[in-house]
Amino acid sequence: MNLEEFLQFLAEEREFDLRGYKPTTLERRIRKRMGQLALPDYTTYVDYVRANPSETNQLLDTILINVTEFFRDPEAWDVIANSILPFLLKRLRTGDSFRAWVAGCSSGEEAYSLAILVAEFFGPRIIEFDIKIYATDVDDSALNTARRGEYPAERLRRVRPEWRHKYFSSATLPRVHRDIRRMLIFGRSDLAQDAPISHVQMIVCRNVLIYFDSITQMHILNRLHYALDPGGILFLGKSESKLSNSTMFKPVDSRWRIFRKNHAEEGREIRRSSSSRKDEPMTPNEKSPREEELARVKLYYSALLEVLEPGIFSLDGNDVLLTENKSALALWGLSGSKLVGQHIAESALASRCPELVQRLEESHRNPGKQVKFDCAVKVDDGQHMLAVSIRPVNGENGQRAGSLIYAEDISHREKLQTTIEQLEATGEELQSANEELETTNEELQSTNEELETTNEELQSTNEELETTNEELQSLNEELENMNEELEFRTRELDSVNSRYAETLERMPWAVTVLDSDGKVQFWNSAAEKLFDIQANSVIGLELSQLPIQPEVRDGLVRRRKAIVERNTPMLLRNQQLKVKRSNLMFDVHLTPLSRDGGRPSLLLMFAPQQPENVARQSATSGNGNPSGGNSKGVQRKNNARSKTGSSGKSSANRKK
Repeated sequence: MNLEEFLQFLAEEREFDLRGYKPTTLERRIRKRMGQLALPDYTTYVDYVRANPSETNQLLDTILINVTEFFRDPEAWDVIANSILPFLLKRLRTGDSFRAWVAGCSSGEEAYSLAILVAEFFGPRIIEFDIKIYATDVDDSALNTARRGEYPAERLRRVRPEWRHKYFSSATLPRVHRDIRRMLIFGRSDLAQDAPISHVQMIVCRNVLIYFDSITQMHILNRLHYALDPGGILFLGKSESKLSNSTMFKPVDSRWRIFRKNHAEEGREIRRSSSSRKDEPMTPNEKSPREEELARVKLYYSALLEVLEPGIFSLDGNDVLLTENKSALALWGLSGSKLVGQHIAESALASRCPELVQRLEESHRNPGKQVKFDCAVKVDDGQHMLAVSIRPVNGENGQRAGSLIYAEDISHREKLQTTIEQLEATGEELQSANEELETTNEELQSTNEELETTNEELQSTNEELETTNEELQSLNEELENMNEELEFRTRELDSVNSRYAETLERMPWAVTVLDSDGKVQFWNSAAEKLFDIQANSVIGLELSQLPIQPEVRDGLVRRRKAIVERNTPMLLRNQQLKVKRSNLMFDVHLTPLSRDGGRPSLLLMFAPQQPENVARQSATSGNGNPSGGNSKGVQRKNNARSKTGSSGKSSANRKK
């Protein structure tokens, strides 16, 4: 499956028509989305879209690069504020309405920018006018952002400080004031598919057309032209220049792509009024509607005959003349005569052209055939050559009801023939010169087409660069957000690490941390005091290199391997360590901390045993007999405790 087939699938099955967008841009953005989903081709992506209906919204978010900001291109907005809006708004009177349309509004910044300028122009008098600014887009999530009117503070960097105070709240997330939001109406609309909003005085459509191919661009421009009132203003993006050769708009500021609608008189209204007189009796002088209609037709027929240049006679079924016009009498040299009511064979026409009667009889024999002939007629100013045509007039039953004779003066044909021959000679010379000019014109046309092609390619490249620039800007914003989040996470991690290190440092027992390779990574103050070794002398040493009793150290090395394999803590009891020339008993806690490349780090904590535990352990250590070993010393200590307890009780009794 290729891109074209994929777009057809979206249009037919998802009602998501992107076929008017530029193929190169679509290919790049769709491939980006497929890369995010780790899908190799369009066929796999189609299956994914069918299984996940919400994916069309995600794809739309990827294709539509919602790069916008308040007062983008400040110099262009200065022209709007200082020249365009005064031109449009100063003509309004109290109660009048001003309608504007922001097409492709994205998240609404430019729509609010226009509303702020309108509010600045009117000031407190804005409540006297009906202001409606329609803002449309195909991205529902962007429209939701626009309706809320809440934007991060960095988005307001191009808004003047006094306007921030005046039109935005001072909260952590600034929001456009309600009076400005009331002026705007947000809605979903597809520029290429949906009907435009009509009767608007201004349209803002910035950097939207660059995403469409040239045919769709012209289609959208026709819609925008229809939407604007006469003299309305169209405000495009700085990279859109499709109106350079258009007659629909006149440039107002070519640099910032501000145009005015070029309009002509649409037409004239024809108002008709009619009156009827029903149920009124007709007076004797009045005619019936049928008679009135017939009389009206006769009047039109007579007027039509008089304005026609050819001479026309009409005959009834008996070849009696019914009507004539002045042109006919003049052509036949019968001006001032009246032939109506005469039979054609007995009229002056027969004497002027004897062939006329014969041709009329020929027409009678062939009712469906028109008879044509030429006749020379003598008149006062000489002889004229007439081209005569006889046309039968048939009724509804197919029978001949009469005839129509009309004639044209063709005397001028001979003069025209001579003139034509001269013109033909001159025409041949002109043709030769014209062929040379055509050859030159074709060469110039070819050069012009090459220049136009180059210009279109450069324009297309410029639009692609603009699109890429907006994509990079969008990506840069995403990276900035990620960087801020990473900085925040780093600070949190540093804080946790500091608390973790401080906790280990402040523990009263000797603590050391080994990394995944078994090297000393941490050595707290208690360990320094216990082993009388500074941390900088130990950090980086392996466990097998620690300066402690070899049998304890080797036991720790062996148990570290078991802990690494099982990832479970272990406790070694009654480990005797020689510390500062004395032997002390310790419980050694071995705890795996976290994994680094699949192997955990290890925390070693040396917890000294209590004296009672040491004594008890000593009592049980001699040959398995509780009375062996150091039992006498233990007995002496127990006797001392008994005496102390008895003495305390006696003292208490004496006090009582």
